[in-house]
Amino acid sequence: MGIYNSRLAVKDKKVTKNRKTTMFELEIPIQKGGISYIDAEAVSIEPDLLICAKPGQIRHTRLPFTCYYVHMIVREGLLYDVLMELPSFFKTEKLEVYKKLFKKLAECYGSGVEEDELLLQSLILELVHMLKRDSARENRLKNVRRSNDVMIDKVIKYIKENLQADLSLDAIAAYVNLSSIHFHNFFKTTTGKTLHSFVEEQRIKKASNLLVTTDWTLTRISEECGFSSQSYFSYAFKRKMHMTPREFAKTALNRYGADAKT
Repeated sequence: MGIYNSRLAVKDKKVTKNRKTTMFELEIPIQKGGISYIDAEAVSIEPDLLICAKPGQIRHTRLPFTCYYVHMIVREGLLYDVLMELPSFFKTEKLEVYKKLFKKLAECYGSGVEEDELLLQSLILELVHMLKRDSARENRLKNVRRSNDVMIDKVIKYIKENLQADLSLDAIAAYVNLSSIHFHNFFKTTTGKTLHSFVEEQRIKKASNLLVTTDWTLTRISEECGFSSQSYFSYAFKRKMHMTPREFAKTALNRYGADAKT
């Protein structure tokens, strides 16, 4: 238990050798550094990162790396089971709390005072309890983010494949079984755009392609792309592209010649 500083421990090396861990290695970086590798995972070293290497894992580090560390041998029991379930890496919003706990552990470990042994054991249990609770919270957040990614991919795929359909906020919200308000907030937070803006962007993108690859009339293109009318199509197109559909088609024809519609 204590502080590890690669600049002092391995001096001018840029990366440590691969090694197989023989104990639990709990670490929290003190400053930004290189990259920590544990088995197939690689994570950039940041001060809010918690590292939990387990016996039998292969790890090495791209330096520099400075951290508080607690390395301990546990072979069985509840403490072993909890430690084995921890992810190799996860972020914490309680950096200062962890730092204080790691510092206290280091102080107790090197104090030489017999009474500190009991305090040391209680601090270890407190640390493991915090790690278990916070890693579980991080896993829940990851699952939510993963679920959100799946949902947004589903919505975007549906929009691109159904530009002629009703793509109003109420219709798309119903498609993914969310309230209109909830879906509006979710979509804007995830994509940075409102649903209306995104849908119109996709319709104009398709219309731009049809203008330079077909001889279709503006009415047909507006219908194919799901615009409510030709006049609104022309208005929306000019607002986005800063030229009318006909000007866009003429510019493309002049630029690319006959190849534009072949």
